[in-house]
Amino acid sequence: MKWNQTHALVTGGTRGIGRALVDLLVAKGAAVTATGRTLASVEQARQDCPAAHWIVYDQSDANQRAGLVEKIQGKGINLLIHNAGVQQLHDFTQSEVLQFNTELETAINFTGPVELTKSMLPHLRHQANARLVFVTSGLALAPKRSSPVYCANKAGLRSFAKSLRAQLRHAQWPIEVTEALPPLVDTDMTQGRGRGKITPQAAASQIVRGIESGKDEIYVGASALLRVISRISPSLAEAIMIKR
Repeated sequence: MKWNQTHALVTGGTRGIGRALVDLLVAKGAAVTATGRTLASVEQARQDCPAAHWIVYDQSDANQRAGLVEKIQGKGINLLIHNAGVQQLHDFTQSEVLQFNTELETAINFTGPVELTKSMLPHLRHQANARLVFVTSGLALAPKRSSPVYCANKAGLRSFAKSLRAQLRHAQWPIEVTEALPPLVDTDMTQGRGRGKITPQAAASQIVRGIESGKDEIYVGASALLRVISRISPSLAEAIMIKR
């Protein structure tokens, strides 16, 4: 992509991979609109990165999804990066599972990106070099025990991205679809979990390079090795990941 001809919309842009993506895209000369779920997070991001345009947006809220589309009409968005996500640890064998909001998690991780994509497609169809990017996870290849809802959401989003790519190509719509599969990244969401994390900046850099190369799938960090293992032996890949 030619970044000086790109206007990117990044959901979940106030922290983690999303914030690193915003900073990198701005540095490359792209126009960037980014969202955050709370007013406080957006105000802080606006102070730290005034070059981007910031919008408060809760992806789990259908009314806010419609409002976001209305706000960005006519802005020339041609790159939509679905990055917003939330991961909760659920153990369905424990009584405490009732404390977790599985509907909220699914709304943010799966329903939100699908519905926003549906609303944005008529707009993107008429933009030059249009591209959708879905940030899923290496867990879409092989799930882990501790977050079954999150893993299911990301696997579902991976399937959606694949099917949508096929539909757009069959219809000859000029919109490309990219899936980015990061490994465990050192963010607020993963604080206190796992080892061998990569930084959000490293993940964002690999994602942006993949977008520049026009890749359909971007395997970030250790997800590339997991992909190889899952191709050779899906059962081995699942055995490696499931106890986490």
